[in-house]
Amino acid sequence: MKATQWGEYFIQKDFLMKKIATILMVVVIACAVTSQSAESNQKGSDEGSSELYPWCGQYCMSFFTKTRSAKTVGKDHLSVSLKFQHFDWNLVRGSDDKYHGRTSGQQKQRAAFTLCTKYGWAEDHHIALGIPYWLNDFNTGSSNDSHGVGNIFIFEKWNIIRETNNFPGVAVDFWYYLPNGDTERKLGTDDGAYKITTEISKAWKDFSLHFNPGYTWSEDRDAEIGEINGALLLKTYPNLWPAIEYNYYQKESSGHRHDIVPGIIWKFKKGWSFKAGVPINLDSTFTDRDRVGIVLKLFRRW
Repeated sequence: MKATQWGEYFIQKDFLMKKIATILMVVVIACAVTSQSAESNQKGSDEGSSELYPWCGQYCMSFFTKTRSAKTVGKDHLSVSLKFQHFDWNLVRGSDDKYHGRTSGQQKQRAAFTLCTKYGWAEDHHIALGIPYWLNDFNTGSSNDSHGVGNIFIFEKWNIIRETNNFPGVAVDFWYYLPNGDTERKLGTDDGAYKITTEISKAWKDFSLHFNPGYTWSEDRDAEIGEINGALLLKTYPNLWPAIEYNYYQKESSGHRHDIVPGIIWKFKKGWSFKAGVPINLDSTFTDRDRVGIVLKLFRRW
């Protein structure tokens, strides 16, 4: 295939990804609205169906790295979480399109902390503020040990359709990333960005499923991002929940990757939880690759 044909292929692929993400969110919301109407009709004909099963909504607002549920923090409630994730991009894609270990003495690592607080300002709504702090440890021919705040983000979450016994809950998030990053020091970017995501969640007695399509765009035409995230949560024990998360991430002109994150959620005290997961990269086309990492998250709700 000629270079021009490859260029046309990737342009068409990026355009298709944008369309798929947009159509997917519209279709999901429309289906959920139809489902809610059907559930309302069912309730009118069956008085017993007006009571929710006790496991409806019994899941966390977010999982390990990216996947979130349709749940909000609750009106007049406040939550704070601190997430730590370690990245070690110890593989580099070569000219043969295969990944190889870095040259001896070289490394590219980052410790990322994110403090996120959420406040339920209205019924089925909350607003959130996130502050990421990165510690780079790069030595790939040139050294970069920059420490500092990445792109601060705010978002509004609206649980537009509550979960019922037979149909899922649906929420929509509207995000904005502040242009406070530092591109030269590799601490985010100096471009603002917008993001829209949809969360669909459904719980059964012993498990729940969660699905998140998302799309990000900014003033930088090469920074458009498509995401598909999902999670399976098992309520094996009252306070210890195994879960597995799936993440697909595609950035325009850069590449894509597929990750899974098995982990555990420990609800060790009322209002508290601790999450630990192991991000595993299944496939990637980015220049640098992190095969296995670690993510930890401490959460508190008032």
